[in-house]
Amino acid sequence: MRMILITAILIWGITATTQAQSYLFSEDDRRTQTLFNEDIRHGGQGGLIFGATHINGQLSYLRGRRGAWIINFDDDHAINLGLGSYRTRTDFDPVNWTLDIPEPDLKTNYGGFEIEYVNQSYRLVHFSIQALIGSGSVRYDDRNIELDKTRDTYFVLQPGANLNLNVTHWFRVQAGMLYRYAGSVSLEGTSNSDLSGATGFIGLRFGSF
Repeated sequence: MRMILITAILIWGITATTQAQSYLFSEDDRRTQTLFNEDIRHGGQGGLIFGATHINGQLSYLRGRRGAWIINFDDDHAINLGLGSYRTRTDFDPVNWTLDIPEPDLKTNYGGFEIEYVNQSYRLVHFSIQALIGSGSVRYDDRNIELDKTRDTYFVLQPGANLNLNVTHWFRVQAGMLYRYAGSVSLEGTSNSDLSGATGFIGLRFGSF
């Protein structure tokens, strides 16, 4: 008789506890919490950049390539995480040249990690802001120049702002302005301030947005 009574009390206690938990926690509260849920959509994109940049006091033609993973948090907000690379396609002259040899032309390329915030990408025209952090290389175009140091690497930080036009579901056109901050430059004919400068560009983007 005592065992039956104890068993009955245990069953009643378990049942009461389960009912209390069901009352305190709704079905939504009991869902497993994850970093990414079904409300977040993912995509990818690749693109080409065509621009003009101010460098060493001159205007130089710039080309670039970009690729990114797209994280759409909702209809209003998206983050693009990826890589970008940029290269001057026309050479530029050195500044403050002090050596007793003919001035060589210079060229540079740089790239790194890019992050971009996109606002209301469902709209026909929408804006985004971005930043690149990475490194670059500047070098003389003449590889036979008689100098001990003919190239140098430098740090680069490049923020920017863009306007985007949705042409189709998989193709977008972008126009934007970037500013390149260069640091730790040590090469005759250029400097941190000379390599730093603004860039205006047109971009073509393809992907699953």
